[in-house]
Amino acid sequence: MNLALPVVSGDASHPRWRTYLVHALRVILVLALLVSVPSAAILPRDGLTPPSLSGMILAGHRIPPNCVIAQRDEQTGLWGLDDPDGKRVGWIARTFPDAKIAMGYRGPTEASILLSRDLKVLSVRLLSSEDTKDHVTAVERDDAFFDQFIDWDWTANSDSRIIDGVSGATLTSLALAEGVARRMGGEAPSLVFPAPISLEEVKSRFDDAVAVNPDTGEVVDSKNEWIGSVLRTGKLSDDVVGYQGPTELLIQLDTTHKIQSVKIRKSFDNEPYVDYVRTEYGFWKLFRGMDMKQLADFDPVAEGVEGVSGATMTSQTIAHTLVQAAQKYNANLQVKDSVESTLAVRWSWLDVATGAMLFLAIFIQSFGQRVMKRYRKVWLLAVIVLLGFWTGNLLSMTLVMGWSAEGIAWQLAPGLFGVCLVAFLFPVFTKKNIYCNHLCPHGAIQQLVKPTKVSPRIRSLRGRIPSSLAIMPGLILLIAYLTLQYSPTTDLSGWEPFHAYLIRVATWWAIAFAIITLAISRFLPMAYCRYGCPTGALLDYLRFNARSGFVQRKDILMVVLLLAVWSIRWYSK
Repeated sequence: MNLALPVVSGDASHPRWRTYLVHALRVILVLALLVSVPSAAILPRDGLTPPSLSGMILAGHRIPPNCVIAQRDEQTGLWGLDDPDGKRVGWIARTFPDAKIAMGYRGPTEASILLSRDLKVLSVRLLSSEDTKDHVTAVERDDAFFDQFIDWDWTANSDSRIIDGVSGATLTSLALAEGVARRMGGEAPSLVFPAPISLEEVKSRFDDAVAVNPDTGEVVDSKNEWIGSVLRTGKLSDDVVGYQGPTELLIQLDTTHKIQSVKIRKSFDNEPYVDYVRTEYGFWKLFRGMDMKQLADFDPVAEGVEGVSGATMTSQTIAHTLVQAAQKYNANLQVKDSVESTLAVRWSWLDVATGAMLFLAIFIQSFGQRVMKRYRKVWLLAVIVLLGFWTGNLLSMTLVMGWSAEGIAWQLAPGLFGVCLVAFLFPVFTKKNIYCNHLCPHGAIQQLVKPTKVSPRIRSLRGRIPSSLAIMPGLILLIAYLTLQYSPTTDLSGWEPFHAYLIRVATWWAIAFAIITLAISRFLPMAYCRYGCPTGALLDYLRFNARSGFVQRKDILMVVLLLAVWSIRWYSK
């Protein structure tokens, strides 16, 4: 397959380089307009606003009566759930901001997570979403989907479990699941040592410190450069008890993750014994210079740590606290790495089938035109069944605008991402609109039902269709773009008939819209493609053709539109 720009002829008044330059500028212009699509941004993406109890009930969680939501734990972002007597009975978490990069069909989805006191998932519910309404409704109604999260462990690698998406709303449901997975695997809140690390504490360890991240313990200087980290063991290990209680420690790490010093932060043990350990230089020297992996593998008994004279049990407790905290710290790092690697690309049979169809379409477009004359109907039926009703991987204005504003969900939907790549790259580089010609299910049905050139159906309409109708697809595209600029939350899925192919979530309006456009195509060949499809109009605008080197009225309109959008945003700041 050759994606190099096709060779065009040129003369003195119209050199070849000008054709390529104008065409490239046209593509850049479209990209600039797409990245200028505003985000819906209807969700509080910082996840800091505490959810109300009524909001949680409306989200579908079964919360014990008369419970109240306690103050948010700064280290983990969890809200405590207390009974009327003030006893902790559970926790509540929201998936934002971790889930904001998990794109669905139109945008991200936020979920709320109800946890037991020991941090096991009791229920997950969809809290709010920027995705298309039909997909969101389908996910909300699927109890079996949410049941898959029950008993996930907050502190374990829950992301290793396989989640089945909601049929017909796969992308939306998998985006929600990815958000939950990214939010899970965090640290457990410490009920014994809840206080986060303060900048004053850090400055005693790092003279140049100007800020500390309370979640990671990373310390930065005035140049915003990382100069080391300070970890507290309370949130990693608070159940190793000495004579009378546990001890929390501060661990200072340099930029190579080696231990520079360890300090007792707070202890519930007997103070005389704690003070003996605090002032014993030889005891702390045992750990200085270790990295966190070495500390996790350290065995105080095997290494002969006898403890501080007069405070043996307290010092041994502190040694075991350090080891346990390091083990938990390394486990958390592995969980985070696993989340990134496991969610890198999620393949399914739908994506494999889509990839096979794309490969065949490219082959047909490049080499198999003569062969396809014999098997054309078979191919069109395969496109309708496989790409349309089975995978639902259709290109649409909703998808293009949504991914432009929020980000591309290539990890969750590699098949659909492949469709987008093929659909946009081929017109730009090969003159061929491969998607509209060979891959669009709605176009495939229109090809099957269109009248022949000698059919009475087409002859009765000849000369009655005004040429001005040809501007309708571009006009619809323009109106849709301006609508999103004014109202970014507008759902464009009802503006095209493609949603009807997602038969499990399609509304009656989408199905009726599709049927009407196909009925018209029985009398007027390819009626929707020619006089109604804004997505096709966008692909056709990008197609390299004989007039690509000329500045057209469409180009001027696009430039004016882009300048207007940028000007309005600049003045509104």
